[in-house]
Amino acid sequence: MTKESVFLPAFGNKPKHIIGRKGITSDFIEGLSQPIGHRNRAIIPVGQRGTGKTTLLLEFAELAEKKDFICARVAANDDMLDEIIQSIQINGARFIPKSKQKVKAFSVGAMGFSFGLTFNEEAKSQLGFRMKLSMLCDELAKYNKGVVILVDEIQSNTPEMRSLATSYQHLVGDNKNIAIVMAGLPGSISAVLNDEILTFLNRANKVYLEPLPYGEISIAYATEFSKQGKSIDSNALEDAVAATMGYPYLFQLIGYYILGFSQNTDVIDDGIVKQAISTSKKEMTESIFNTALRPLSGRDKEFLMAMSEDTSFSKISDIRERMNVSLSYAQTYRIRLIEAGIISPVGHGELEIIIPYLGEYLRGDF
Repeated sequence: MTKESVFLPAFGNKPKHIIGRKGITSDFIEGLSQPIGHRNRAIIPVGQRGTGKTTLLLEFAELAEKKDFICARVAANDDMLDEIIQSIQINGARFIPKSKQKVKAFSVGAMGFSFGLTFNEEAKSQLGFRMKLSMLCDELAKYNKGVVILVDEIQSNTPEMRSLATSYQHLVGDNKNIAIVMAGLPGSISAVLNDEILTFLNRANKVYLEPLPYGEISIAYATEFSKQGKSIDSNALEDAVAATMGYPYLFQLIGYYILGFSQNTDVIDDGIVKQAISTSKKEMTESIFNTALRPLSGRDKEFLMAMSEDTSFSKISDIRERMNVSLSYAQTYRIRLIEAGIISPVGHGELEIIIPYLGEYLRGDF
């Protein structure tokens, strides 16, 4: 009987299979052992939805905790700064000796901690984010603990983002044992890096999440299917791997449905793989396509529709002709869609849609 699937095609989960990212995780861990302010202590993963940004942050958090770092993992929002402070307090509290967790009478009225990592009322009301974070770093350093802040889906040019980034810069200058990871969509990352207040972030290690290597996907599939007591034909395996297009979410999704559709058999054949691929592509509609298209303007979508007429690469000259627009007009939307992480240049005057199967979806092919 089929065991519970190890494939977890849901956003926010950390799947058991994380492949193709060893170099990125190695850089991160290596950075934590480097001097404060090292380039690999400020990492910016960049990728479209479904490329594994959240999974990477979850992996970073696990790895950092093994290296004696207290992690604060948050999503970018209006409450982000408070959530960072609270996460550090909660996650770091277990490392504070019990003798330090009792209320100290002498701390009442003084600016600092009343007990453990809890700020007293004066500190709560009078200190800002940077000073609170600095004090937490100092207190945790007494127990040989550092701090790692991990932010998912960062937003461009918000007061919270500016406060976080500039606070990090100041704390590095003050030699606090801190590191930061900020993941986001290409357009958001570009806007943050172009913010004149945050130009120092251009020195961070920007990591572009490339498609997963087909070889690693093939090994992962074959290994897991074997563990489940199933065999798969080499041609069926090749088809499953190719259908992922190296996209982490599709790797999880197709694997999940292959196991689901093969519950009553020990042999995974072409029919099961085709059914899994078809179902996965349809599921992409709401989870990926609609999410990616929703923020786009009407003209952005018109540009994409013009590109979708091609089954491979699109020439900018053909797009212009289909839209009946000038070169400068077409270039405006070309740049917008590249920054949104939906298309990419592939050669002189040529573009491709980089979200798997989006072109098929726009053509109405499934």
